[in-house]
Amino acid sequence: MKSLVDHPATSLKWLKSELSPPDFELQGVDGVFATLAFLDDECTLARVRTAEGVWTLKHLGILNPVVTLREAGGTTNLATFHPHALRHGKLLFLDGAAFDWEWSHEAGPGGAFLDPGGEALVHLHAHAGRDLKSTPELEQCDVNLEPTFSSLLRGAMLAAFGWYLILFDHMRERDAVAAETSLRL
Repeated sequence: MKSLVDHPATSLKWLKSELSPPDFELQGVDGVFATLAFLDDECTLARVRTAEGVWTLKHLGILNPVVTLREAGGTTNLATFHPHALRHGKLLFLDGAAFDWEWSHEAGPGGAFLDPGGEALVHLHAHAGRDLKSTPELEQCDVNLEPTFSSLLRGAMLAAFGWYLILFDHMRERDAVAAETSLRL
């Protein structure tokens, strides 16, 4: 696996693998920079691998939801994402680093992690499959990194965290539509 520190890249893409449950790879011209795999049927727990390590992301709660980031097998939350009432949110790391998450639904699901000044550091834009065999699931996501940020250690992690948020939100919306449709029938 490649590191964004050693191979800075500003344009990457999350692509769905053929494995089940779906795994995703963050790919660039130099190779794979991260992977994301769901570890449970509800898709609340995911494993993220980068050149810098292996972590888990876990969605907790319904009324006051959070998403935690831990080292794989660890018990300490290295970061916690707190969504706001308007669905945006803040990712707070244990070391004090903070990034705002802003949703974007202009041409499909997406969002960006912003620096304290409001500038996008990592921007994600997801796409569903585009051919007749495709499912309504999200199968790929364009990732654009701010050039000055792409070489930092957290570039791949923020891209993975954002992709997890987009996928989880998409699955939750899909399940809500299915539940509403079944109630109407």
